[in-house]
Amino acid sequence: MATLTFKRGSTPLLLHTQFAAGKSLTYDEAYALGVRHVTQRVADLKKKFEEAEIECPIMVIDEPNNRGGTHVRYFYKGFGCPLENDPGARKY
Repeated sequence: MATLTFKRGSTPLLLHTQFAAGKSLTYDEAYALGVRHVTQRVADLKKKFEEAEIECPIMVIDEPNNRGGTHVRYFYKGFGCPLENDPGARKY
């Protein structure tokens, strides 16, 4: 079995660190942290879990944004994020 490894300073590591701390992110919040193309970066993170043959804990929930639409909020299941108990949360 492979292990989950990240390059130092990589975007997947930044996302993993945020999510493992029980935090969540939207596109706008990720952009403010310097993460561009967050949808692709989350997909890259999921691929890391698949390569390591570890079940991916990434979850998503749709929520209203301040522009009259909705956006996706990303987080990890099982790391203390209160959103995982929300009825709208689903596996990524």
